Amino acid sequence: MCILANYAKLSGARAQMRASILEVAKDNDAPEFSQENSAFKNRDRATIIADILGSLVRNPRGRRKTNIRQSANLSNEMSNKYLDLLLRNGFVKVEDGGLYKPTTKGLRLLQNLDIQYLKMAITTT
Repeated sequence: MCILANYAKLSGARAQMRASILEVAKDNDAPEFSQENSAFKNRDRATIIADILGSLVRNPRGRRKTNIRQSANLSNEMSNKYLDLLLRNGFVKVEDGGLYKPTTKGLRLLQNLDIQYLKMAITTT
């Protein structure tokens, strides 16, 4: 349970850092970081996977597909595609009742994605 709490804190820190970078850039009138810029309209695959895994970590009992889709802000088609990818590679497991939970391998992936995101954010500031 302690491991899940630490990953939830990291995921929250990633979201806060993303918001603070946008806020600082907005204060400095930097057009390349504006939310209207097309660079921020689409997320890359790693960010989507981190959002899905982060969603699962925030609820240790597991989440259903609908909850994952809503918290990761994905369409039905995209959530099916990414959940299938995560299941096939052993990052997520499905338990009785259709609840998705992260595996140990999935938690390590989320930790690595968060570390890489924080490194990128530090080098760009």
